[in-house]
Amino acid sequence: MPLSFFDSVRSALRTCLKRGRKQTGPVFQKTLVEGFAGNCAQTFTGTPVVRLAQYFQTAAESAHALGKSYITFTMLFFAQTHPANGPRTNPNVTLALICLAIFLGAVDLTIVSAVLPKMMVDLRVSIDAELNRAAWVVSGYLLAYTVSMTFMGRLSDLIGRRLVYLVCLVVFIAGSIIVAVAPSSGGTLLSGLNIVIVGRLVQAFGAGAMVPISMALVGDLFPPERRAPALGVIGAVDTAGWMTGHLYGGVLMRAFDDWRLLFWINVPLGLIALALTWRALRGTPQARAAGPFDWPGALLISASLTALNVGLAAGAELGATDFYGERIGPPPYAVPLVIAALATLAAFVRVEQRSRAPLLDLTLFRDRAAAAACVVNTLVGFALALAIVNVPLFINTRLSLFNASDPDILRRAAWEAGWTLSALTLTMALAALPGGWLTSRFGERWPTIGGLLLALAGYLLMSGWQADSGYLLMTAELILSGIGLGLVIAPVATAVINAVDAERRGSASALVIILRLIGMTLGVSVLTLWGMQRQDALRRAGASDPLASGDPASFLANVAAQVIGETFLIGAAACALALLAAWLMHRRV
Repeated sequence: MPLSFFDSVRSALRTCLKRGRKQTGPVFQKTLVEGFAGNCAQTFTGTPVVRLAQYFQTAAESAHALGKSYITFTMLFFAQTHPANGPRTNPNVTLALICLAIFLGAVDLTIVSAVLPKMMVDLRVSIDAELNRAAWVVSGYLLAYTVSMTFMGRLSDLIGRRLVYLVCLVVFIAGSIIVAVAPSSGGTLLSGLNIVIVGRLVQAFGAGAMVPISMALVGDLFPPERRAPALGVIGAVDTAGWMTGHLYGGVLMRAFDDWRLLFWINVPLGLIALALTWRALRGTPQARAAGPFDWPGALLISASLTALNVGLAAGAELGATDFYGERIGPPPYAVPLVIAALATLAAFVRVEQRSRAPLLDLTLFRDRAAAAACVVNTLVGFALALAIVNVPLFINTRLSLFNASDPDILRRAAWEAGWTLSALTLTMALAALPGGWLTSRFGERWPTIGGLLLALAGYLLMSGWQADSGYLLMTAELILSGIGLGLVIAPVATAVINAVDAERRGSASALVIILRLIGMTLGVSVLTLWGMQRQDALRRAGASDPLASGDPASFLANVAAQVIGETFLIGAAACALALLAAWLMHRRV
């Protein structure tokens, strides 16, 4: 990034100090946006980035007017709500502002899915020889996102949530810049792909910590009876972010045709979010826990999660075949890594039991409601992953088999799979909001049970999908499942966070997200390990079927539908097990 950009930031801050506190927001935004646009135009003239710079230049005045109205309103609201001699922010406004950064980080979980092929071409990556390495652009983000949560939540308990939250936002912005400046060529070590992967890891390290810290902030800002709706808002924003990431990326690529813009645009948006949240969090209580940071525990749980994710993700290589067309099976490192993950997890538990200041207080699991909520959360992540992978897989397979000669079939399949899957993810995000309200009225157990019953019904219905099932039927059943899974988000998080004191909310909040991600990883692994083998078995068993030779496309579509249906039955079984655990989510008074 050119130094002139940082000069613009410095100039904006200097101007703000001269104008006084009341005009800080609008002045900072106007100076920064206009300076960023001008410097981009000067530095990147002749490149596709200049189109984004021109967009900022044209929109500077309208952005200034909009931002001035919004920020001035926010500042006046703060000033009227609390006296100047004791700055305290309205918790609802604070919640709204921290959700801006959550949405940015969540969007980047899936944004690359829309642009990875274009990135590989621009970075001169061989699709045949280096596809596995390019996959780390996606899987590396998810891994760093998960590992970051393990200890950043606890770190916020020790040194203050405001400081850690703002530092993580700065780290996310820095990672975006690293990705955006990646060269199209370079040496083996400093190749464009390697720099992109490093930038994505840095991005995720910052973004992964923001969700659990925000959940812990809810515990600090809201009394117990008001936490569930606020946690529902965070769950809805987080879900909506990763749900719309691929759509957001596709729209920007269609408009500008440059994947780097997806990361450059994070810089001004991130800095605006940084300025707003810095102001909003000034009045947030800054309670700090006593004791040292548990480095042995942090290293062990990070190693365990890394080994587990890499080992289970190796199942994706089961799609490869040898010279004779037989499945090669999992790579030789997969099983040892999973065993190593279990061994380091056992060592982590042992260390935490003996630690005076553990990273994760295992006494949390003595609370029956919290322990049951953890089980429910893992199983919900498992079932969710099956649906997220199954729906695009089924639609792509069906369309490709029956429209093999259509040169545009992949684009059509991506479009139809995207809007069909949104029936699940969009309703899940929306249902998180009433889930929080129901939890505040009826406690954690009954909303969880109600949501799981709806999800169970949805998965059982989806297990009946056929090769010729219509989109209307599929969408209705996905909506039912999405409502059920969404209703579970807030009560599960509330049960865990309410089980700990203020000094442990950061680590407890991280546990909520980590368990869901572990469940999703297990779900994808089971789908790959079992689905591939089951598909091969059905194809071999039906080799003598007249349909296999007479109409092979219909035969293979029926095989795919059967495998998908059986996988949804596994998801229904996970929902049923979660129902048994949800019955225990009743906190004894």
